[in-house]
Amino acid sequence: MRVRLQAVLGREPLLSVPVIALLAGLLAALSAMLLYKLGNPQHQLKAGLGAIALVVVVVAAMRPRLALAVVLALLPFEFHVFGVGTDEALIFGVGVVLAWRIEARQIPIWIRVGAMALLAGSLLTLLHADDRGSALWGTVRWVGVFILLAEAFRLLHDQPEAGRRMVDIVSCSAVVVVFFAVLQSRGIYLIVGAPYQSGNIQSFFSYYTNYGGFVAMAAVLAIGELLVASVGRHGLRAATYGAVVVFLLLGVAISASRGAVVSLGVGCLILMLLSARRTSLLLGAVVLLAVVGAAAYAVTPSQTRERIITRFSTPVGTQVEDQERFALERLGLQALRDHPLGIGFNNFRFYVGSHPTQSISSEIASHSQNLPIQVGLDAGWLGLAGFLLLFVGSLLAAIRAGPWNGLRNIACAAALAGFMAQGMFDYLFYDISLVAFFAAMVWGATRSPLPASLPAAVSSGRKRGPELLPGGFRSPDAVPE
Repeated sequence: MRVRLQAVLGREPLLSVPVIALLAGLLAALSAMLLYKLGNPQHQLKAGLGAIALVVVVVAAMRPRLALAVVLALLPFEFHVFGVGTDEALIFGVGVVLAWRIEARQIPIWIRVGAMALLAGSLLTLLHADDRGSALWGTVRWVGVFILLAEAFRLLHDQPEAGRRMVDIVSCSAVVVVFFAVLQSRGIYLIVGAPYQSGNIQSFFSYYTNYGGFVAMAAVLAIGELLVASVGRHGLRAATYGAVVVFLLLGVAISASRGAVVSLGVGCLILMLLSARRTSLLLGAVVLLAVVGAAAYAVTPSQTRERIITRFSTPVGTQVEDQERFALERLGLQALRDHPLGIGFNNFRFYVGSHPTQSISSEIASHSQNLPIQVGLDAGWLGLAGFLLLFVGSLLAAIRAGPWNGLRNIACAAALAGFMAQGMFDYLFYDISLVAFFAAMVWGATRSPLPASLPAAVSSGRKRGPELLPGGFRSPDAVPE
């Protein structure tokens, strides 16, 4: 349309200041009328979210890399509009636009095998699921996420700075999430509303453990980026990420989630273990963790520290929630043994109903409180094998990248390991955003840290120094862009 108008009127009249001002005024007046007609803030918010989703889909057709970045940035901020989540609209809207561009050869074969096993196992649960609609939806969720994962490998394979950008996006989103969590902890329920359980902060997520799990993953990524900036001697970036890490650690603390604290601890431990081959980096990691940990401890309110200490000092199994969790895990393991093909996503409640247990309340009987077990129930033994292949393969890929030019890969693998450690006590995949973040960490741990334009001798793994690669190229992870 703009081209046609330019052909008739010429470029200058169309782009002149008076014309632009007139068009802007008309658009503002139209928006004001629409907001007035919609009435209450809830309807206005839904209209705004719908407009954003439409813009993202259009951007996906024109600028697919930008669309992937926007989806990643908006994942933590899910709202439901007439029963449809904004994350679902973004993932499937962008996925439909980009699906035809997928190139299988860009995806590592073990990821293809793991993804196909997970999808095939999910589909097989339709044979025995009590609620086939929910089981099918569980499969469709993985399809949407895997499409975006495949597109990330195609679109970003020649983008050595893509890992840095992913960490920046996740960190910025996590800071916003924690900011609203702090408001929520102070009784200010702006935008996010009151928590599902009084006193358990959840911010934009559906449950406090889901919030804690996301922030813990983001904190591990930020710690990794702090190490990258320190090694590269980028003072301003290191100082910025130091402040981000302290704030995110505060966000983990106010969740008072034992699983989130475990996730953070395991993630940091794996980060150091995978960096141990580079002694100077390991020592730097220990020092930085000590500094940011002390700073986070200082800014954490005393009552929050006391609550965390109380939760961890209480013997495991003495609390009612622990007893219910262990009972659900045992029942889930029994169901997994009895049903090798699985029972389907969101179908565990039917199994609990047919196997009543006094120590389980009906409020928490929707899943088995254990991520690997529940994935097996959602997708059978075949799907569980595919899921574990994605996890283990990501760790091996990060180890192969090494601590010299693959520190961001290691940070993603460490965040993934922390997430799985929390998953031994929680099931976090009810939020599709965390399913997508799992896939994002798989990509981050697996992506090539080297530019595609480097000589074949470089990518084939010839011996190289810790900072410089053959041909004078610097490692993009050793020296941030």
